[in-house]
Order: sequence, then structure tokens, then C-alpha cells
Amino acid sequence: MSLYAVQKAIYLLKKDKALQERFRQAGVSVLDGLAFTEAEAAALSGGDLAALYRMGVHPLLCAPYARMMGIPRPRYVELLAPLRGLRQLKS
Repeated sequence: MSLYAVQKAIYLLKKDKALQERFRQAGVSVLDGLAFTEAEAAALSGGDLAALYRMGVHPLLCAPYARMMGIPRPRYVELLAPLRGLRQLKS
């Protein structure tokens, strides 16, 4: 698993509206140069916010990813609520 690749993909998608549209049509294949496991590709393409969070995706990337995938704020909170406390921030 490459957490870096997953987070970079979300960052790139967040910044590029045209890439977002191509991603919605074709999935992770439009993210040239980034290698994903099957689980990562499925989570990214399928809008599986909880799986991405469990993989370690930074919370500041989860929110824009959810918006990009059309997940409304109440659903976002509902999806992540069971995961509260799963990860601890390191200082």
C-alpha cells in the first residue's frame, strides 16, 4: 500500500477540475504514474471514505475528497463517526 500515492491522488484531484471529471468517467486509470493496490483503487473510485480514513488518509484530504465525490456533509459525518478515536495524532 502506498499512502503517499493515495494522498497525492486526492491532492491532484482537489486542484484540477478537468482531472476530477476524467476521474469520474474512467477511475484511477487517469492518474498516470501513481500505483495503487486493488483496495486503494476501489476505495478511491468508489467513494469509500471510511476505507480511505482507515488506510491513513489525512483528515484534511478526506473532506475535499468527500465533496469531490458528492458526499454531503451530513453523510460525511455519519461515515466517519464510527471511526472516531481510531487514529491518534502524533506530536
